[in-house]
Amino acid sequence: MNVSLSVVVPVYNASRWLQVSLDSLVGQRFGESVEIIIVDDGSTDQSINIIEKAKKRHSALKLLRNERNLGIVASLNRALDAAEGRFIARMDADDICMPTRFYRQLRFIRESGVDLCGSWFVEFGNGIPRAVRWPHSEAGLRTSMLFQNSICHPAVMARRDVFDRYRYREAYRLAEDYDLFTRAMADFRIANVPEVLLRYRRHPNQATQAQRAPMESVTQRIRLDTLAAEGINATGEEQRLHNLIRAPHSITCVDDLLGIEAWLIKLAALHETPEAKHVISSQWIRACIRAAPLGSRMLRIYRTSALRGGMRTLMDLSALAAMKLDYRSKPFAVLRRLGLSA
Repeated sequence: MNVSLSVVVPVYNASRWLQVSLDSLVGQRFGESVEIIIVDDGSTDQSINIIEKAKKRHSALKLLRNERNLGIVASLNRALDAAEGRFIARMDADDICMPTRFYRQLRFIRESGVDLCGSWFVEFGNGIPRAVRWPHSEAGLRTSMLFQNSICHPAVMARRDVFDRYRYREAYRLAEDYDLFTRAMADFRIANVPEVLLRYRRHPNQATQAQRAPMESVTQRIRLDTLAAEGINATGEEQRLHNLIRAPHSITCVDDLLGIEAWLIKLAALHETPEAKHVISSQWIRACIRAAPLGSRMLRIYRTSALRGGMRTLMDLSALAAMKLDYRSKPFAVLRRLGLSA
């Protein structure tokens, strides 16, 4: 069989959402041959029954079963070993594809010449839904990847060559996608399709929600690896500040905020494109948002910074400074869902 696209879907105890996810896959408006490779990782709920019933209706579905729970890294690599497609896409068992996702992404790859792409997406399931629009140009996305994973893993599609050369690594579990994407940047072109093509479900059972501390530890390693891979020299203190920019807590030290500003100005000088400079300026804004507990001191630093943004940003930061909101507080979480990004 000459397969155009292989879709890789790991499943573990996902019966609550699996049917909707599968429906969104088999209902794609996609005129080329596709196989959907599902790896059940030792589920103990009704996931297998749901998959078996779906297989009877849809010949594109293929099921691989792990005899015991091996984890997402082993499951993904097993699915990649079995994939026959010229292109490979990712999907999770609790998310929902938009009907034209595969068509739009494959056309984007062919027309733009990129090797791997994600897309914009909508977060839902935990409070007010919000659209997430990460940088889409190659220059902007590569710069953003210095700070955080900016490619939505279940929204990924890539040429087969990417996954033939790079696989997921167990040593980077909980951020295995960020690790693979940043390594692939060395040899392949990356971008995001500037359209919402996925609904990304948030819920307490996700590994990213349940294991935040170990995930942050792995993420910090990847950030520093990426700086080195991009040829950016950073002192030990600059490395600490670089990780502090995206740390999941408030910034409460003035010297740290000033150090972050100096480091970001240094990074901006190393990047020529407007897209890259915009990403770096946005990281400064995010750092100031998380420095809201510093109150007026944060605001004074922001006002005089070479990285400052427009009037709307100044108004937002002024309100946050007045409230001195902690990053992990419930009011801050509400504001973030309403559009405040940090």
